[in-house]
Amino acid sequence: MMSNYEIVQPTGTDRSLNISQYDHIGNASASCDGIHCYPGVIFEVATIMTIVLAVFGAFGNVLTILAIVTSRLKMNVNSILICNLSVADVVYCSFILPLQAMTFYHKGWTLSDLLCQLHASLRIWLIGVNMMLLSTIAFYRFLHVVHPQSHTRYTQRPWFIAACVLCWALPFFFCITPLIGIWGSFDFQERILQCTFSTNSSKSHKITTITAGYVVPCLFICVCYARLGCVVCTSRQRASRGSQYRRQRARRESFRLTGMMLLIFLGFLIGTTPFFIINTVDNRLKYPMPHIWSPFLAWIMYSMNPVIYTVMDVNFQRAYHRLLLCMIFKPDNVVETSVADRQSSLIKGKHDHPPQ
Repeated sequence: MMSNYEIVQPTGTDRSLNISQYDHIGNASASCDGIHCYPGVIFEVATIMTIVLAVFGAFGNVLTILAIVTSRLKMNVNSILICNLSVADVVYCSFILPLQAMTFYHKGWTLSDLLCQLHASLRIWLIGVNMMLLSTIAFYRFLHVVHPQSHTRYTQRPWFIAACVLCWALPFFFCITPLIGIWGSFDFQERILQCTFSTNSSKSHKITTITAGYVVPCLFICVCYARLGCVVCTSRQRASRGSQYRRQRARRESFRLTGMMLLIFLGFLIGTTPFFIINTVDNRLKYPMPHIWSPFLAWIMYSMNPVIYTVMDVNFQRAYHRLLLCMIFKPDNVVETSVADRQSSLIKGKHDHPPQ
C-alpha cells in the first residue's frame, strides 16, 4: 500500500543549486562584519564632512594666529594661550583630518603601519595639548580674579614660558612611549576606521592616558570655574550696595573674558566627552557607528573656536579687522578697550602692571 506522503529526492542539479545558494548566503553573512554591514553613503557623507571641517578649521585657526601675532594681542597672556590652542588645532585639521577622510573614503588604512602609529600619536597628543592649555587658561583666570597678586607673579615671562612648554611636553610623554615600544601600542582598528589604542596591548596605558589627559584636567577646570562663579555672585552683591565705577567696570570686563574662556572649555567638553565615554564603555568596539561619528563633535568645535573669539571679544574683532583689511603693517596705536586684558598682559617688572 502506497503512503500518502512521498519523499521527493532532489536531482543532482537541484542539489548542487541548493548547496551553492546556501554557500552564497553563508559567505554573504560572513563578509558582513563591522563597517561592511552599513551602506556606503554613510562613509561618503563622513568623507565630505571631514574634508569641509579640515578646510574651515585650518583656515579659521590660521587667521586667528595671524590676527594675534600682528596686533597688540601678542603681548596678552590669554591671547598667547589662545594662539597655542589655534596652533594645535591647525596641526590637527591639516594632518589628522585629511588622513581620516582618506580612511573613510577607502574604508580602510592604505598607508604604512608606522604612519598609522604616528597618526594616532599625533591625534592623542594634540587632544592632550588642548586639555592642558584649557587648564592653564582656567588657572590664570582663577588667579586673576581670586588671587591677583599671585597672578602678577605667574604672568612674568619665565613662569609663563614654563607653563606653555609644560602644556606641550606633558601629553607628548604618553604618545612617545607606544612609538618606542616601552608602554602601550597603537594600531588601525578596522571596525571603527581609526588609528587608535590597540586592543591587544595592556589597558594600563589607555586608562592612564585618558585619566591624566582628560579626566583630571576636566575636574581641575571645573573647580576653577566653579570658584570663579562664586566670585561673580559675590561681586554682584557688592555692586548692588554701590561701589566705584572703575573697579566694577574692570570686574565686568574680567568676567566677560572669563565667560569666553568658559565657553571655549564647554565647547571642547561637549565635543570630546562622547568620544572618551564611548572608547571607555565600548572598549571591544562592538558598536562601530558611535566610534565613527563621535569625533565629529570635537572637529566641529575646533572649527568654531575662531567664531567664539570674534563674537565675544572686541579686541579680537579689531585684530581680525586689521588683518583682513591688510592693515597689519601699520602701527596698532589703538588702546585695548578691556582693562582686564591690560591687567593680563605679560609684564617685565612690578611697575608695568597696574594695581588691582
